[in-house]
Amino acid sequence: MKLLERYKKWLLLGALTLVFVAVRLPGLGRYVTIDEVFWLTKSAELSLSIEEKRWEDTGFAGHPGLTTAWAGLLGISSQIPDFATNPPEQITDFHLRTYFRQVGYNPVQILAQARMVMVLFNTIVFALLFLYLYRLWGAWPAGLSAAVLALDPFYIAHQRLLHQDGLMAGLVLLSLAAFAAHQRSGRWQDAAVSGLAAGLAWLTKSPTLLLGPCILALAVWQAARQPAARRQALLGFVVWGLAAALVYAALWPKMWVAPVQALTEMWSYAAETAGGEHSGPIFFNGLQYPSGELGAASSYFYLFTWLWRGTPVDLLGLLAAAGLLLTWRKADTPRAGLAGLAGFALLFVLAMSIASKKFDRYMLPAYAALVLLAGWGLAVALQRWKARQPVRWVAAAALLAVQAWSALSTYPYYLSYYNPVLGGANAAPDVMLIGWGEGLDEAAAYLSRQPEIANARVAAWYSNAFSFQYPYEVGDIPIATEVSAAQLQDLLAHDYLVIYVHQWQRGTPQNLLDALAGLQPVHTVVVDGIEYARVYRIGK
Repeated sequence: MKLLERYKKWLLLGALTLVFVAVRLPGLGRYVTIDEVFWLTKSAELSLSIEEKRWEDTGFAGHPGLTTAWAGLLGISSQIPDFATNPPEQITDFHLRTYFRQVGYNPVQILAQARMVMVLFNTIVFALLFLYLYRLWGAWPAGLSAAVLALDPFYIAHQRLLHQDGLMAGLVLLSLAAFAAHQRSGRWQDAAVSGLAAGLAWLTKSPTLLLGPCILALAVWQAARQPAARRQALLGFVVWGLAAALVYAALWPKMWVAPVQALTEMWSYAAETAGGEHSGPIFFNGLQYPSGELGAASSYFYLFTWLWRGTPVDLLGLLAAAGLLLTWRKADTPRAGLAGLAGFALLFVLAMSIASKKFDRYMLPAYAALVLLAGWGLAVALQRWKARQPVRWVAAAALLAVQAWSALSTYPYYLSYYNPVLGGANAAPDVMLIGWGEGLDEAAAYLSRQPEIANARVAAWYSNAFSFQYPYEVGDIPIATEVSAAQLQDLLAHDYLVIYVHQWQRGTPQNLLDALAGLQPVHTVVVDGIEYARVYRIGK
């Protein structure tokens, strides 16, 4: 028992890391999201820019998205080591997928390698996060909260993609936890780790700049509550800022040669996208918004989507955490860590609610912070429960089993999970915008099996993503409320059309949907009870 106690932290770390990887690694070569096609092209551009020492060309749309692009670059290089010295003619999604096929690789295979790198990044961040939670909260709350987070389906879904939001959320949690550890221990190394995580988060996606005011608020709070620690609070924030700035500049080559331009473009992009519009109409809470502007619904969009994306365990745990924080007055309550999570979640949701452009994934850092709080609430509530220890262990195991089932029941399309408390997959299409590419892989597989398909004319929604999974030429169905008469005539001249779920939710293009209304699809793709795609045979 003494030996077990001695190595408890490392045994927990090993078990949790194994669970974390086990639910993220399998099935990486399945569906493709449209944004991942974009990021794979940006990864290819980064590879060439580094090879040719064009440092000024290493910023991407102001995100700046460097961590995502680095992951994609490593994924491409792991399969095609000479990619940078023997690149395709142009770096576009068309030329890239054609090039991959010419050198003997399925484009999805390359994407899967890039996703694997992203899973590795996320695993390292998760392991460090757990070690800090262990120091802050102890074995039981740290272990249970980390397990709840690791098994959350919405969190899993985004951490398996070549995208920004999953990694951004993990880095935010690590930064907050490490800074809370610094405030407790006074160790500058913890403030530096927090700053490094923040710098990486900034390199991932610009909304994480909100970490700055949040960390500053924690430092001010510490100085106000502990006058003797004012010097530590100030120096901790300075160390945090220097570490964040250092990693931000070191890993973004554009900062080496044009720092002012890089920062100006990043800030301008953040401001523009905050006020930007959706690409076409939006569907939310059962209503179509033709302009993409939600109006009054903007104020509750993220609360609404959190409820739909959360699990019953998340909701129960958050209620427990709220009750504990309102009633518990023990001096050793880890206030700094908990306040950091809750404060950042509130600040992030408020800031994102002001922005015009909205998707559920945009709130992932706040969502992850709330899930971690929920895990803490469950753990402490079980600790305070006046029951024998075996009973508490059984209760914890049951909660984790429910959380695991919430995720694994939707494998490999974790994005298809919706909270059963609100009606789950049966009710979600009536209120939530569904689909980011999941299910199109099955539509592509169906078409690939059809006789003489190589000579057939096919057009699809999300055609760039569809083309990664379909070996022949694909036409594009435009994102528009209506297509012109000539475009409609051309689309209806195709042999097959692949229509996606949020087309009929959003009514895009409505005149094409009207033209297809009298036809029966030859194939439908159903994922977890939700109809995701319809394949229509037009030509005879």
